[in-house]
Amino acid sequence: MNSENVDVVVVGSGMAGLFAALAAHEFGLKPIVLEKGPHVGGGTTNSDGVVWVGANHLADAAGIEDTQASALEYCRFMAGGEAIQDNLDTFVTIAPEALRFFEKCGIEFRIIHGLPDHYHGIAPQSLSEGRCLEVELISEDDLPEPRPPLRVPAAAAATPVMTEEIIAWGGPNNRNAWDKEEIARRTDAKIRTRGTGLIAHLMKALLQRNVPILTDVAVSRLIVADGAVCGVVSTLGDEYTARAGVVLAAGGYESNGRLVDQFEGVPHWKSFCPPEITGDGLVMASDIGAAVHLLRDNMQVFLGFEIPGKTAIKDDPAFHLTGIVELFSPHTMVVNKSGERFADESFFQRMIPELKRFDPMLHDYPNLPCFLIFDQQYADQFGFAGGDAGAEIPDWVHRADTLTDLAHLLGVAPEGLANTVERFNSFAESGVDGDYGRGDLAWRIDNQMAREGFNPSLGAILKPPFYGLQLSVTGASSAGLLCDNAGCVINNRSERIPGLYATGNTAAKTELGAGYQAGFSLASGMTFGYLSAKHMAESRVP
Repeated sequence: MNSENVDVVVVGSGMAGLFAALAAHEFGLKPIVLEKGPHVGGGTTNSDGVVWVGANHLADAAGIEDTQASALEYCRFMAGGEAIQDNLDTFVTIAPEALRFFEKCGIEFRIIHGLPDHYHGIAPQSLSEGRCLEVELISEDDLPEPRPPLRVPAAAAATPVMTEEIIAWGGPNNRNAWDKEEIARRTDAKIRTRGTGLIAHLMKALLQRNVPILTDVAVSRLIVADGAVCGVVSTLGDEYTARAGVVLAAGGYESNGRLVDQFEGVPHWKSFCPPEITGDGLVMASDIGAAVHLLRDNMQVFLGFEIPGKTAIKDDPAFHLTGIVELFSPHTMVVNKSGERFADESFFQRMIPELKRFDPMLHDYPNLPCFLIFDQQYADQFGFAGGDAGAEIPDWVHRADTLTDLAHLLGVAPEGLANTVERFNSFAESGVDGDYGRGDLAWRIDNQMAREGFNPSLGAILKPPFYGLQLSVTGASSAGLLCDNAGCVINNRSERIPGLYATGNTAAKTELGAGYQAGFSLASGMTFGYLSAKHMAESRVP
């Protein structure tokens, strides 16, 4: 049995854990990062790497007017009454401070011009740009050696394009307009962007400071002495003693079917996270009396599908989220088993209540399973599953020359599908979705239809062959460890558990509440990773 003695043990190597470790080092503590999987990065590498910070100094320097009061009002709207007010206030107030702190550590951020707040035009004090940030380009070859391997997900998520470039190059559903030569050059140079780029920047900063990042170390339990957490034990029996505290940043439980069933309560769930994201932090902390907090109306729920055989990492299937491309684009729709639409596909938050709806008479979920339907017009004009427009649709997608035959292949009511498509096509002709308002929100795609004054998300489903596949519900954990506004884990008596901290998706989103906004999760991990380290440094007995 090996034994390691440090000040701070960080469990998990996603952005929340790496931010916490970096802050701990800068506050004069000796941290170590333990990663369960074989690669560094966790679920962050599947993300777009957007960090949302209201009233930040980069926006101020760019002449974008914003205030903390405005950011607070926007966040209160987004929270929908489900936030703990002290935590929300702390998040909005401290996030700009944490951003400056990590910039001084060498993490290079920039504004994503052209990316509005999710609820711009709907929520009070929303902005058209300035609050959403991303990191600068970085090459994996610039990371110091020796180093553990960086997690680089399947091809679409790993494409070395910045979010601002995606917007400038025609949007996520217009990949044919992207600069292919530049992408090829960056691929050869191992340039990392978005979520993988953020992890690369953090790895570089930590490796430069000689902070150990150990992979293939699964933690099984917490060490408690005199009522305080003072370390962890690995599944191999190795002990890692922490003089100042333990930070649980191992992600949520998205890949743990038992916990998904316990807390999410919707069928047909598939994880979009790495397989090692199984709720280890929540389970270990619960063992010693930590409180678990459940969001009643988690808006971070999506639809998507697995891509068979397409994986960059062993045993890590590629999962494709449909909300940004397929469901934004014309010539697509989502239907239930009855062949009926049930919500505005182009704005996934509008779909969530209908996905979760349980019919008390049928004793079933009427809108699950649900199915993506599209035609050859979509295949010709837009990219499917991260591919180029016009690329051949994979053979694992059902197809037929008639809607009736497609309905039979999918197990959908043929008459219902035919009637729905006919009604939908009439909306496409008029440019107004009379049932659900698809395409009427400011948060929508920019394509040729929009530039010509047409609804950019409505297009008739007319041209065979017709395509369809079953979609799965996925998302980020609705439950997590209850923490206060310093990142300290709270027990069931509403008391702090000395020496125990949680951040990222291991912690309940009590500072965000129900709302989902691109960049909230990463900004939360950055902010409370910083605050956890600061609290440990200030609380440590000399």
